[in-house]
Amino acid sequence: MGTGLFGLTMSAADSQSAFTAENWRLLRSFNFYRLAIALAAAALAFSGETVPPFGAGGPQLFKAASLAYVGAAFLSIAANYRRWPDFETQATFLAFVDIALLTLLMHASQGLESGVGLLLLVAVAGASLMLGTRLTILFAALATISIGIEVNWAFLTEGEWAAHRWNTDGYTQMGLLGIGLFATAGLTQLLAQRLHATEALAQQRGVDLANMADVNDLIIQRMHSGVLACDQDGRVRMLNKTARSFLGIPVNTSDNPMLADLSPELGGQFQQWREKSASAGRSIIRSRSGYALLPRFVPVGERRDDSGILVFLEDTAVLKQQAQQLKMSALARLTASIAHEIRNPLGAISHAAQLLDEAADKGAEETRLLRIIQDQSRRMNIIIENVTQLARRDKVNPVQLQLAPWIGEFIRQFTITGKHPPEMFQTLGVTNLATCVDPDQLQQVIGNLCQNALRHSPAFSGQALIAFKTGHDKDNRPFLDAVDWGSGVPPEIVDNIFDPFFTTTPKGTGLGLYIARELCESNGARLEYFPGDKSVGSRFRVTFARAEECSEFAVGSL
Repeated sequence: MGTGLFGLTMSAADSQSAFTAENWRLLRSFNFYRLAIALAAAALAFSGETVPPFGAGGPQLFKAASLAYVGAAFLSIAANYRRWPDFETQATFLAFVDIALLTLLMHASQGLESGVGLLLLVAVAGASLMLGTRLTILFAALATISIGIEVNWAFLTEGEWAAHRWNTDGYTQMGLLGIGLFATAGLTQLLAQRLHATEALAQQRGVDLANMADVNDLIIQRMHSGVLACDQDGRVRMLNKTARSFLGIPVNTSDNPMLADLSPELGGQFQQWREKSASAGRSIIRSRSGYALLPRFVPVGERRDDSGILVFLEDTAVLKQQAQQLKMSALARLTASIAHEIRNPLGAISHAAQLLDEAADKGAEETRLLRIIQDQSRRMNIIIENVTQLARRDKVNPVQLQLAPWIGEFIRQFTITGKHPPEMFQTLGVTNLATCVDPDQLQQVIGNLCQNALRHSPAFSGQALIAFKTGHDKDNRPFLDAVDWGSGVPPEIVDNIFDPFFTTTPKGTGLGLYIARELCESNGARLEYFPGDKSVGSRFRVTFARAEECSEFAVGSL
């Protein structure tokens, strides 16, 4: 039993099956050879003229033996295709038939001088190749004995022709041919053993290569990057499912399409790269499915002129997300250091202000100043708490999330926690769209937007203050709108609302919207503001990554 890659094995049954199949093919080839010899002998026998030496010693026997050989050849071919009886039975029986009929043909053709006996070498060699060591020597011995019988039969036959044949040359030829038969049997058997060993090794290597190909295909298919293998003409020979999704290739696309047919922009960059352009592969392309892709071309081998080409496609949204996560990680380390350095003196200032506030002889002005110190200390502490949230942020864990049930659960939790009536929320065309987002971080983003909306909206009077709406944008990405009926954002500050520490209220930190946007970008999403109309104050939109981009994660269920 051979062992393949990662413990995958080739069983003895599989090996025997492959071996048997190969031997059936060998037997079939030998049957056609046998049929050719038999037809040639029959043609000589029934040509109407004797062609010495064939049939010269017994024309009728030659005819009978050739006809029997033709019949045996046809029967062997039919049995081979039906594979009945079993292989060893067929091969053994036909080896005996070959020895017997070739001996008769040789006897009817002036014996050893005819050269027909040389065909026994082929018969013995074929039997050795197909049947192995068990019967190899037996066939060589039977063939040698049949030659000896034929030579001595001629000696015992009366007549001028027989007397002519009886000389020492006959025994010499018999001995040489017998030696040749045994040598052929031995050498053929040695060759057969080596062929079988090579065949077994090739089969095992085939299993290993097939396993390796399966592993490589599995790795390539599960890569988040799009991968295409192209030839020098730009014809796609292989692509993974990510590339198919990026380029919007339908399932019924013809095999081996041209790269330019899948994406003209990508085909153009491929041609530039072939022409050794320095700017090739550095431009972002827009696929028909809405992805912004950055291609990279890599030759398979050391030269780009005479080898295949691998095309890697990276989703720029994913690259931006990775860059954003790196930025947030660096910011987290910075804020953690700042918080440590600020909190200690801030705590001292706050404690000193409390001690001064306890003094009995302080005047009104001192009281006012102490209140300012305490208020600003608390504000500074809130700012530090908000900033350090970035340092304590858990790793982003996006899942496939259904928006409709999530929105319902969010409203329930928000109204319970904030003691708000559920009637203040409204859903406008909320459908069950699949998104890719971390649900905990989405909860924080939408919660921040709702708090801002309530802060700038009129008091609840039975009418909805916040509405949710879902849909798809022009790039077919799902979105969630949070709409309020407040005063809206003044046009002069719209460009600054996502800046850190920008606020329009004395008690605000200016970090809420900034953190919300950072969380969205970490999830491959976008947070945008759209001015409302006469009936709507503000509209904040979260545009999510596509659900299929979360194929490697567990499906979220809320």
